[in-house]
Amino acid sequence: MRYRNLLLSLSLCMSIAHAELPTKGLVLHLDSSVKESIELDSTGHVLCWNDLSGKDNHATAEADYAPIYAMQALHGEPAIRFSGKQRLNLPVLSQKINGYSIFIVFQRTAEQATDHSWQRLISSTTEEFPEDNKEPGIQLNTAEDAGAMEARIIYDLFRSDLRATMTIGSKHLYHQQHLYGDIAEVLVYDRSFIVFEPIEAIGHYLQEKWNLKVPTEGDWTRNGALPEPLPVRQTDALPLSDQANQGQWQPFTPMWDEFNENSLDTDKWHDHNPYWYGRIPGRFLARHVRVENGKMAITMVKDSSLPHEQFYRSHNVYKDYASGSIVSKERINYGYFEIRAKPMASAGSSAWWFTGSSIDQATDTHIRLEIDVFEIGGKAKGKELKYNMNLHDFKTAANPKHYSLGGSWVAERPLAGDFRVYGLEWTPETIKYFVDGVLVRRVNNTRWHGPQYMVFDSETMFDWLGVPEESDLPSTFEVDYVRAWTNPETANNWRERYTPIERSNGSRITDYVRSMDP
Repeated sequence: MRYRNLLLSLSLCMSIAHAELPTKGLVLHLDSSVKESIELDSTGHVLCWNDLSGKDNHATAEADYAPIYAMQALHGEPAIRFSGKQRLNLPVLSQKINGYSIFIVFQRTAEQATDHSWQRLISSTTEEFPEDNKEPGIQLNTAEDAGAMEARIIYDLFRSDLRATMTIGSKHLYHQQHLYGDIAEVLVYDRSFIVFEPIEAIGHYLQEKWNLKVPTEGDWTRNGALPEPLPVRQTDALPLSDQANQGQWQPFTPMWDEFNENSLDTDKWHDHNPYWYGRIPGRFLARHVRVENGKMAITMVKDSSLPHEQFYRSHNVYKDYASGSIVSKERINYGYFEIRAKPMASAGSSAWWFTGSSIDQATDTHIRLEIDVFEIGGKAKGKELKYNMNLHDFKTAANPKHYSLGGSWVAERPLAGDFRVYGLEWTPETIKYFVDGVLVRRVNNTRWHGPQYMVFDSETMFDWLGVPEESDLPSTFEVDYVRAWTNPETANNWRERYTPIERSNGSRITDYVRSMDP
């Protein structure tokens, strides 16, 4: 099934009462259940669907193309009905765009099913960029087919900074690929969410409000403290969660490092991220990575002497903050990975993740994947106990949607308080997350197949974790060791199937880091 909705694995088996709608960055909120927000003509057609975000981004209709206000459409609640001709027009939603996150509650009944595929829920283009299915154009479809669809949340995350008007219900520029079905609620945020927490919160809100069904497909996240007694380590040669070696694990030395030397092993690691300058406003610099006292340490600092610089198309500027990152020189596809680490005690992130782009020769498609083992805000207000995990399948020509699948476990004590053991088991069938040798999350591996680099870093995630208190900086993310294993199931020769794609800006970023770290 192509559309595993936003909510498929949100751990919504938990009972959450009165979920609240996140409003930070909200620039459009259309809600068909708020009847007074909808202006109708004498025949029941929608002339204006008023924006509830406070930004006055109202959706308006031309008289000949106005959708119908259906009184009892979605579980007895009203919705705006589109029948292959109607559309609503939106203004430019914001001049301060850092991408978009769009969520739409939609259904298509059996009576509304047609043979018209690729129906547009929302679309935005310009004369300069006429295709809405290519960056920086924006389009969100219902599905490849046009059959009946049970009420669900359809969402996408767009990195585009396209400041243009939008259309709901058809392709924007040419008014093609019209919509058949009912829209109950539309939420647009002026940022592309980089973590799963806001996606999860929006999902909880919409799922509860519209009584949406949420299949979990076997995914699971722990709720509550780790069970006692915890696994006891008998040997360093094996994962803490599998000391009996039932998995038949063998060391994978290119990603195995005890950090017992006096400097970083540059045969195994880049001392910076050669593919990315860092998360604005904080840049990655090699001088904030060190190996000493048997540990690898990444430090975040506030440094007002740093130059103000813009490296990407976004208008945002790097300034005032710096931290570090290391990236493995080898890639891997599947395995078991374990670290002993202590997150930094600030609102700067401490992160361990995998990423990579490649061509799958079996399908001749470009894939870009990411596995976030953890992103921890050690002293982020209200998040000191949250162990945040996520998976990304980024947009490519063959995959027009950015798919994100995350969850979090709440620890029994602050994660920045001491060293703990964190593990990831990545196989063709499942992805499992461990803390102190105990399983905290299990996900069916439906997408994450392809070689990836291992990454450690600290990022400035102000929108999510907040701005670090100056009194907390500098702060340091420490890693005592990293160990990696493969077994007969995971030690496949991925080079026979996948061709790695290297980013063209690698040497440019390396030259910049070297200039900053003479």
